[in-house]
Amino acid sequence: MNEDLKRILTVELNLDDAALHPGTSLEDAGIDSLSVVELSVHLSDQLGLEISEEELQSAASVGELDRMIEQRRGNG
Repeated sequence: MNEDLKRILTVELNLDDAALHPGTSLEDAGIDSLSVVELSVHLSDQLGLEISEEELQSAASVGELDRMIEQRRGNG
């Protein structure tokens, strides 16, 4: 998993690192609608990535979030 995403999820959103596996659903990882809004803001502020809440919520898993971010960075 991308270290920036992992840091944002664990440090900024206080999610449990043990729950953050590529196949883990957003719900099982503890990512709710408020977390998605916060994630979108952190991605913009810290990484310069503009990804809407709707796009983030469309991800079925933590791995899909990771791929989405890598694609926006041009690495995927």
